[in-house]
Amino acid sequence: MATPQRIHSIDAVRALALLGILLVHCHDFCNLSGPKVPPPGELDSFFNFLYNDLLVTRSFMVFSFLFGLSFFLQMDHAAARGQNFLGRFCWRLLLLAGFGVIHSFFYCGDILIIFAITGFLLVLMWRLPSWLIATLAGICLLQPLALYNAAIGTPDALMDWFQHMWRLLGCTGAPNHQTASFWEIGMWNLRCGIPSSFLFMVYSYRIWDLLAMFMLGLLAGRTRLFEGSQRRLVSVTCVALVVWLITKEVFLTPEWKSLYIATNMWEKAAYVCMVIPALAWVLARPCMARFIFPLTQIGRCTLTCYISQSIIMTFLLSGYGLNLRPQLSITGVMLIALALYTVQVIACTLWLKKFRFGPLEGLWRRLTRIGMPQQPVSNAK
Repeated sequence: MATPQRIHSIDAVRALALLGILLVHCHDFCNLSGPKVPPPGELDSFFNFLYNDLLVTRSFMVFSFLFGLSFFLQMDHAAARGQNFLGRFCWRLLLLAGFGVIHSFFYCGDILIIFAITGFLLVLMWRLPSWLIATLAGICLLQPLALYNAAIGTPDALMDWFQHMWRLLGCTGAPNHQTASFWEIGMWNLRCGIPSSFLFMVYSYRIWDLLAMFMLGLLAGRTRLFEGSQRRLVSVTCVALVVWLITKEVFLTPEWKSLYIATNMWEKAAYVCMVIPALAWVLARPCMARFIFPLTQIGRCTLTCYISQSIIMTFLLSGYGLNLRPQLSITGVMLIALALYTVQVIACTLWLKKFRFGPLEGLWRRLTRIGMPQQPVSNAK
């Protein structure tokens, strides 16, 4: 039986999304509380542009799309081997939630637990017809709850709900990260940070986009969008570009101000659906082979890199570590982030010369396959 081949362009896109998430987290100083008096940096305006116009929310949505695509690839490859992987994927999601809990101890704003819990919806959708999945994705992208709240004149309803739930769960304000101990910060992250992340996903309406991206990634896998003709990538990019321009120029205008929450998410969703196939098409060009190789290496180690980024950056910025936060401008912390990403590219490249999987990826895979018949090891997802 032929070994399923990795889609290297998708590994590279995943690596770029990881960079985007790192820059978003660092722009926000890893959600650390405490006095914020950094000096202005010369490139602050440039990094603010990256953050506001290219990265924030969008990088998260790219990862959501790729999560749905990876789900399909794993299920499809298992089916090619004559296996039913649904039960194992559920166990895999529970393991991912475990990684998320560990990650949350270091960083308040983890997405792994959210992905793990909402990922069970993909399992339920696995056997649904594609037209129904596309319909559900379209409903989610319409932001029905945001439209409803705008229509009845209660755009802040979910903010009130968030504050009520915050008090109900007994959450408190974050400790000062310049004076609190490592243990105090970690325990607050677990006790209040995790529920805050879930509440934020709901009241910001991002949960709808996450679910839509999951489903669109699943549909992209079913249609072999990234495995077939490259012309289809161009076609999808062009359609998404038209939708993005219409949304940006028509719906993100003062006339539609009352629906801003919904239309803002429409613009970001269209942008993501335009960028992913466009990047995949560009990175799949033969002339890009040398450029994408280091990206594919870090793209195969995203779990390891995502968690290690948080551990390293919070140590550098927090009071229990080097306490650099009060001394750094946005430019400073973003330059450190770029340096860290470069080091990770080199480290992943060296690691994968000797091992088939990243450290946490290999552990995740071994734990997933506990009790399964041994299979030849491959580079398939």
